[in-house]
Amino acid sequence: MAIQYRLLKNKIKSSKNYGKYYAHTVKRGVISMEEVESMIEQNCSATAADVRLVLRELFDTIKFLMQSGYTVDLREMGKFSITVKSVCVDHPSEFRNDTHIVGFKCNYTPHGKRYNTSDSEVKRQIQRGLLEGCKAERMH
Repeated sequence: MAIQYRLLKNKIKSSKNYGKYYAHTVKRGVISMEEVESMIEQNCSATAADVRLVLRELFDTIKFLMQSGYTVDLREMGKFSITVKSVCVDHPSEFRNDTHIVGFKCNYTPHGKRYNTSDSEVKRQIQRGLLEGCKAERMH
């Protein structure tokens, strides 16, 4: 299986790449939680209900830990954390929680391993586990 893409023409006149073509990923669709549960059930001895229970508890636990200020490291799955979004003030004494905190952001960092490249320009790269073995295929 490969990631499919189409070539699209850049139509943004202010872009330095205006008129040039770029690869645009074609999504195959959305997979539901039930479909994921069923796939896992087929690959191991756990039932779909077992998988649902564990995934629900995993979600609740990750949410609790992130909202308690922790970064949750799930090894090959990556790391999850929450950051605060705020507006700037001129002086710390002016900052008010209820006024200047404008939201939160969920951060996800996929697991990766650093490695050196032979290119002298790039000293170190990161190989993301979720991208290992990924291939691209042009759709016609």
